[in-house]
Amino acid sequence: MSPRTNRPIVTRTASAAAAALLAVTGLLVTGGATHAAVPAAASDTLANGGTLTPGASLTSGDTQLVMQLNGDLALYTTDADGTQSQQLRWHSGTTGEGNKAELRTDGNLVVTAPDGVALWQSRTGSGDCRHMPWTKLTVRSGGDMSVLATTDSEAPYFVRLWSASYGLQFPCGSSAR
Repeated sequence: MSPRTNRPIVTRTASAAAAALLAVTGLLVTGGATHAAVPAAASDTLANGGTLTPGASLTSGDTQLVMQLNGDLALYTTDADGTQSQQLRWHSGTTGEGNKAELRTDGNLVVTAPDGVALWQSRTGSGDCRHMPWTKLTVRSGGDMSVLATTDSEAPYFVRLWSASYGLQFPCGSSAR
């Protein structure tokens, strides 16, 4: 085989290797459904099945979600003018020492009492959402938090099921529950 006829094989092999590397890197960076080498959870994200215990928080820029010691799950923003005063953007309206917030494996964000009784919920967990088994709670700079879901596919796209700013957003959830 001459070097000229061998070149397309080398080029195709290198192209395939580069495409595979980009695909894997893209999935890891965008948080796709591939779980082989998932990095540790970011400080602005609560993964499917995760819990915020009293005093724990998620932070993104000027925004912080806190499971307060008084039992209320609260979202705050901090003023950018240097005063560092907090503005309440949203809260669950729950009270009780020892309450915790959990993103259940069915995708429902729930504030529970120490005995496990649900005090507040996002209503995003149901049999209707089984086609979107991977969920996460994210906090975004600017004062919003959202429950996001994706399919079992390798596509790194998430659909907003619920947000603190707009409530239920996707037909998986039902306000009638």
